[in-house]
Amino acid sequence: MKLRPLVLSLAALAALPSVCKADGVAPFGVASAYNLVALGTVDSHGNTLIAGNISTSADVTGRVAAAGMVLSGTTIGSSLNADPWGSLASNDLVSTGGLNSGEQFNINSHGNAYAPGANGSFNFNGGGHRVTSGSSGIDFNTLRTTLDAQSLALAALTAIGDVLGTNQPGVNPSFFVLKGTSSILNVFTITAAEFADTNHPIDIQAPAGSTIIINVTGTHLTLGTGIYYNQSQNSGDSSLSDNILFNFADAQTVAINGQFNASLLAPFAMLTGSAQMGGNFIAAAIGQTGEVHNDEFTGTLPPTTSQAPEPGSLALMGTGMTALAGTIRRRAKR
Repeated sequence: MKLRPLVLSLAALAALPSVCKADGVAPFGVASAYNLVALGTVDSHGNTLIAGNISTSADVTGRVAAAGMVLSGTTIGSSLNADPWGSLASNDLVSTGGLNSGEQFNINSHGNAYAPGANGSFNFNGGGHRVTSGSSGIDFNTLRTTLDAQSLALAALTAIGDVLGTNQPGVNPSFFVLKGTSSILNVFTITAAEFADTNHPIDIQAPAGSTIIINVTGTHLTLGTGIYYNQSQNSGDSSLSDNILFNFADAQTVAINGQFNASLLAPFAMLTGSAQMGGNFIAAAIGQTGEVHNDEFTGTLPPTTSQAPEPGSLALMGTGMTALAGTIRRRAKR
C-alpha cells in the first residue's frame, strides 16, 4: 500500500526535535485520552486508503476512537485510572461512521458514545447517552497529519542509550537489554528481528520516571514475548510503564502476541494481537486484540510540530528539502 505522502516527511523534517520538558502537554493531543485510536490513512489527494476501523471484541478498559467504524460490540470504559488526559475527550466511544446493525456495547464509564445513525445499541452503565449528530470532539484529519509527522520525527531521533543485547552481567542472560542512564529521555532503535525474538525478551533498563522511546524498524512486526522494564514485567492497569513508547514509523502491520505494557504509535499500520496490552495504542486500523488496559502515556516527548503546515507552505520548501527528506525516511517502497 502507498502511504505517507512526502508532505508528512517534510513536516517531520522541518521540526526535527531538540529535547525539552513540556509538563502538562498531552503527548498525542486528544488521542492521549483514548486507549485505542484508529486514524485511517489517505493518499496525497485525500482519498482513503485505510478506513480507520476498530474491530476488536476484547474488553477495553479505556476509551475508543475510530476515524471509520467500531465494528464489534464490546465492553468499554471499565477503568479510566487516574485519567490524566480525560478532560480532552468529549465522548468515551467515537465511531465516526456509525455502527453495524446488531452490535451492542457496554459503556461502563460515565461518558457518552458518538455514533451517527440508528444501528447498534448501547448499555450505559454510568449515566451516559448516545450522540448521533454534531462534532465527535476529534478532527481526525488534523490528528492524523500531526501524529504521522510526529512518528516520523521521533524515528529520526539520535539514540540516547545503548542496545546491549543478551548475556549482560547481573541480568537474566536471556534478556535482550536496552540500557539508558538519562533521568529525562532515553531513545533506542531496534530491528524487527530483535522485536520479534521469542527466545530473548526485551528488558528496558532506565531510571524510573524517565521518558523512553523505542523506535522499531521494519514493515511487518510481531512481538512474541513480553516486554520487561528494569527486569520486571508489568500487566493489567499498572501505571509503572506509562513512560514507555514504542514507535513504528515504517510499519504496515504490527502484531502484539506477548504481554505489552507500553504505549504504541504506528500511524500507518494495522494493529492486531492476542496478548494483554496496557497503554495508548494508536494505529491506522485495529483488528482483533487481547484485552486492552487503559494506562495513558505520561512521558514527555520531544516537540515535533506545533501545527500541521499548509500544503502551499510545504511546496515552498523546494526540491533540496525533498531530497533530504527522502534520506531521513528510511522506508521500504510500498
